Amino acid sequence: MIKMMILAPRRHGMTHTEFRSYVTEVHGPLVKSVEEVAADIRHYHYNFPIADALDPLFGHPIAGHLDIVTEAWFDSIEAQLRNMEHPRYMQIIRPDEHRFADGEAAVMHYAREIQVIDGERSALKVFYFRRRKPGTSRDGFQRQWLEKFPAAISGNPEIVGAITGYVQNHVVSEAEIFDGTDPKYFDIIDEFFVADLQKFAAAKEHNLSITLVRRLEEALLDSSRTQAFVAETVINIP
Repeated sequence: MIKMMILAPRRHGMTHTEFRSYVTEVHGPLVKSVEEVAADIRHYHYNFPIADALDPLFGHPIAGHLDIVTEAWFDSIEAQLRNMEHPRYMQIIRPDEHRFADGEAAVMHYAREIQVIDGERSALKVFYFRRRKPGTSRDGFQRQWLEKFPAAISGNPEIVGAITGYVQNHVVSEAEIFDGTDPKYFDIIDEFFVADLQKFAAAKEHNLSITLVRRLEEALLDSSRTQAFVAETVINIP
């Protein structure tokens, strides 16, 4: 299974409140109303930013330009591409996307979801957008991050106790964005399911674990690109 992740700002002239209402009350139901389109989508979730939220644990900059992270699961990339070829997708869904989102500024990724900590997928999430250091291959970075980052946080019982689950979304290279050479794309999107943001934030007092994470970030990440997105999820298709 593949996950399509779209990071998007709202259309110019629209408030975030208007944007969120349109997505949940108009666009979401519209997608479900086109049966052949909805039938291809295994899950379809909207993640909206929590107002004024900061990165509670690592203190990374917030991706304040984004109004949504959309996640849609398909059987494969090919299945997602075929989905967009349905005539009624092009006639009904596609035109509606431009009524609320800034399509020029939106960035779409295909990703493989790798489960690191199995547990309840809470509605409260913290995403971290990760970009590798220049000169490093995407595959090499993804292998190292999967091996080393969970090990760095595993010794912090406060982190483990504050999250209900954790997945790494490894962005898949494809013909259009082979190896992610365009810097607007990310390589990994970490996704933490959080029970309590205050409890999650308290984990930063575990200095050794935070120090290990900082060293790992310095070694592997383009730190100028690392961003956080604190969100709540609205489920459109289970």
